[in-house]
Amino acid sequence: MTKTEKYEGLLRQARSLLSGEHDEIARMANLAALLHSEIGFWWTGFYRVDGEQLVLGPFQGPVACTRIPFGRGVCGSAWSERHTIVVPDVEKFKGHIACSSESRSEIVVPLWNHGEIQGVLDIDSRELAAFDDTDRRWLEKLSTLVYGPQKDIWFAAGCFWGAQKFFKRIEGVEFTEVGFANGRVANPSYEQVYTDTTGHAECVHVRYNPESVSLRRLTELFFKIIDPLSLNKQGGDEGTRYRTGVYYDDEEDLDLLSGIFLETRMALGVNEMPVELLPLKNFYRAEEYHQNYLDKNPGGYCHLNPELFKLV
Repeated sequence: MTKTEKYEGLLRQARSLLSGEHDEIARMANLAALLHSEIGFWWTGFYRVDGEQLVLGPFQGPVACTRIPFGRGVCGSAWSERHTIVVPDVEKFKGHIACSSESRSEIVVPLWNHGEIQGVLDIDSRELAAFDDTDRRWLEKLSTLVYGPQKDIWFAAGCFWGAQKFFKRIEGVEFTEVGFANGRVANPSYEQVYTDTTGHAECVHVRYNPESVSLRRLTELFFKIIDPLSLNKQGGDEGTRYRTGVYYDDEEDLDLLSGIFLETRMALGVNEMPVELLPLKNFYRAEEYHQNYLDKNPGGYCHLNPELFKLV
């Protein structure tokens, strides 16, 4: 059984186990126990936000640090930097807090709830480099179960700076990040992707609450901000990295997405359009300076017409 297959089965178990339970502590407790027993992690647990600190929550494993300040250690850094952190060797992580000398590598996943981080999932191993991008993707998906329904979709809509700004404004969107999708090179840099030799598309990862916003609405809005008949070109940006597409990781979404694509083609009066609809093969987070770029640089380049932002 591959790691992906193991996580797929675990996700089904977790959804069934947590169904109907609304208390976050109970959900954390059972999710930590399930991950710990089924995957065999050395330390598996949660920390919850309490003011400017993380306080220890339900966990499986040896005694742990009770409180961790904002921005300190791997857990505090994942909270302050607002994204998952994978550490191959904790001794080389600046500011590492040694709760146990046995911990060698670590992964920490923020827990999002209504657009804010409410805690983190922390997993440690006694082996070096125990965690990879597959762990990151699946643990992020599993962590969304703590605070209720959340789903993921990936949109390639040209330059990802403007696309992220657009999607993060939509009510019901819990989290966004930009990166590179469905290419041939692992962990590419922006400079590598820019050469159009990696096969990656600039992409926005959107995590949303399906009880607040539907996949249909997100996809229909996606089609409003792109030119669906333009091949490898959006606005003034040209190249395969700027191709358009929708990438999914839940097969149950395919029928809905296929229907929207058909409706869009019929409305345009065409049999084909150069917009990809594919399973997500891979996604690599772009460098930090690209994340929320237009928030950091309000006058920065954006290929989207400002009028489009009035849609949301």
